[in-house]
Amino acid sequence: MPALDLHTVLIIAVGTLAIAGSLLLVSWLQSPYVRALGLWAMFFMGSAIGFALVAARGEIPDIWSILIAGAILAASQGFMWTGIRSFEGRSTFVPLMLAGTLLWLVACQFEAFYGSPTARLTLMSAIVVAYSLMSAGELWRGRHERLMSRWLIIALLLSHALLFLIRIPFGGSVPLPIHVGEARIDWVTFIVFETIFYSFCLAYMFGSMARERVTRWYRRASLTDPLTRVANRRGFVQRSKALMRRTTLEHQTAALLLFDLDGFKSINDTHGHHVGDQLLNGFCRVAESVVRDNDVFGRLGGEEFGCLIPNASLSDGRDVAERIRGKFSAAAANTIGATVSAGVAVSAGPRQDFRRLMMKADEALYRAKASGRNRVECAPVASLNQPGSLPQRSAAV
Repeated sequence: MPALDLHTVLIIAVGTLAIAGSLLLVSWLQSPYVRALGLWAMFFMGSAIGFALVAARGEIPDIWSILIAGAILAASQGFMWTGIRSFEGRSTFVPLMLAGTLLWLVACQFEAFYGSPTARLTLMSAIVVAYSLMSAGELWRGRHERLMSRWLIIALLLSHALLFLIRIPFGGSVPLPIHVGEARIDWVTFIVFETIFYSFCLAYMFGSMARERVTRWYRRASLTDPLTRVANRRGFVQRSKALMRRTTLEHQTAALLLFDLDGFKSINDTHGHHVGDQLLNGFCRVAESVVRDNDVFGRLGGEEFGCLIPNASLSDGRDVAERIRGKFSAAAANTIGATVSAGVAVSAGPRQDFRRLMMKADEALYRAKASGRNRVECAPVASLNQPGSLPQRSAAV
């Protein structure tokens, strides 16, 4: 069996933890609004300091290598758990974050515990297991946010907890102090190597999970109108095209509703842009109170909005448009009496694309504006029919 200098391996572990903490610290300085990165950096840096003090057992006073080292290691576990809570948008619970540290400090006041390597390793292993399981639980609670790294971190935390749980019965086998040049391949060597692997993977995945969220934020922002917080034109078109492909495969129709606030430029000029912005937001809240969760609603630009309703006939689309028009008129009448016009069209067959549907709904909207505004007009079904088109459930205009 080849010789292995365990002291050197411990130094490598300390270096790995310190590098991981430094990289996360740099990431936090670049993105200070992600507080979790700073807490995770403290976890790795604290673990590096704790491991260094443990490795120096016999060269420094026991109070440093036992009492202080254990307190720092326990605190670092609390920082990891708190960092995950922060990442998930949950508050910092200081008593539980420091519970492991306090437990260690109290236990060390008893001579039977302080002088027993088995007891110390058993308690530290239990602290690691507890915080690892708690951290995995916090990530599991936030599983509605689909981040691939989340599941990898949960698996890593559970594996780490299992290893330390298995380690407890072998606590007494760890020989300390470890002298330079001492060769040994045993349980403690395996634990140190696992720590190196765990640190490398966990640091990378913490950073990866934060990047995943930032990417999702930017992607969501690129598809969202910043004023009304509904889908912008790009987001509306993307979702509508995907929805139309699905309804076509299901041999169903989809109704497209286009809305335009009447006299919006005049309202802006008369009452100011602040009132105009309130009006746009007010219309979005009215429309969202009428449409269903699986409908697509968005702002196409200026004062124009769109809504795509899957599995709906022309009559269904007209009814929804009328409800939105009526509710908006009633809601706005108490302020400036604003109204909205709407055009409705329905997809007509397997070759009906979204661009053509938009054109037909826009023509209907133009007729509503030209016919006096504050009304709903529907595109004639006959003008939408294509060879092999689907039969319409309603041909009423």
